[in-house]
Amino acid sequence: MLSLKDYVGREQSFLKHTILETYLQRLFMIIGRAEVIINYVDCFAGPWADDNKELKDTSIGLSIEQMRKCVATLRKNHQRSIKFRALYIEKDRAAFARLNDYLGKHRDPAVHVECRQGDYTTLIPEIMEWSQDHFTFFFVDPKGWKGIIGPTTMQMLLERPKTEFLINLMYDFANRAASIEKHEADMIELLGEPLTFDGAETAEIRQDHFLGLYRKNTTHIYGGRSSYVPINRPGTNKLLYFLVYLTRHPLGIKVFKEEAEKMMIAQRVTHAEVQLRKQFEAAPVLDLFAMEDAADQCITATDNRLLAKQFLLKKLSVTPVLIDYDCWALWLDESNLYPSDLQFGMKELLIEGLVKNLNADVSKRRTQFIQPNYPKESERWCLAK
Repeated sequence: MLSLKDYVGREQSFLKHTILETYLQRLFMIIGRAEVIINYVDCFAGPWADDNKELKDTSIGLSIEQMRKCVATLRKNHQRSIKFRALYIEKDRAAFARLNDYLGKHRDPAVHVECRQGDYTTLIPEIMEWSQDHFTFFFVDPKGWKGIIGPTTMQMLLERPKTEFLINLMYDFANRAASIEKHEADMIELLGEPLTFDGAETAEIRQDHFLGLYRKNTTHIYGGRSSYVPINRPGTNKLLYFLVYLTRHPLGIKVFKEEAEKMMIAQRVTHAEVQLRKQFEAAPVLDLFAMEDAADQCITATDNRLLAKQFLLKKLSVTPVLIDYDCWALWLDESNLYPSDLQFGMKELLIEGLVKNLNADVSKRRTQFIQPNYPKESERWCLAK
């Protein structure tokens, strides 16, 4: 398990690695029950700022660890034998040398690792050939945004079957260039179409529009679904980037949103710790009032039950609605809410007598009021007459 104390000064990486680690845990176990070979591709492997020679606190180390755990767990609990193939790509020569040395010392029959030096965009044909026809998960985590992750640049990979992505969309950097004329072509490459603002938009509207264009044009080529999780600058409410997830299976959205919600809790804790550490470093004398002020500046928990209730009332009618994985994934996508938001929203609607479940007595349920495909079939909900 990742520890925040190992990420002092780079807390945003802790959050990014948290969602990567927790999602890979569940993804590999799900895919491993259907596939015998699974590919993992890290398009910007590094390593970068990590001082640990074992690289445990990098995407390299944690991905290899999750693959090994999955192989062992599936063999022990499900009597399944699977194999992982991992490809790590790095352009920087010094970082690649360290990567190559690390992989050379971590050979495992169940996890075959390889690395390539170069720009991943020029290596796409080689990546396509390497991946063969196996399920492949791509982690695309660049430092920049120009000519790297746009839908046309990634088109060959996006059109590939049996493929999922976790992409770092560097909003903070790209947003600074959004209104600069010389970056217009780069912005079109990134978002798939021109980005236009009239100057009166709030920061939230700009963010939503920017992200919306990227998701729309990327998923159009991909032919699947997308979700995301925002990452803020540690100790502030300033948005740094979005982690955008692409899948073609509704269960993938369900699992990703569940893990993203856990990461948002970790983000609030992380930001509080950063703020308090800044206070202690700036003032040797303990100042309880300063500590309280610092905590107030952090990301706070948002009560979205009202939004969830409003959304559910729009989606339900007197005609029964089957809430299966497809429906649940669509609702999570359309509402931009987390699973617990919709669960507690449904709970309040039940208490108020506005909705009912036609297939089950939910009076004894405490948190999971909506249970898509549980245990074997989905349930129908409707508005109470």
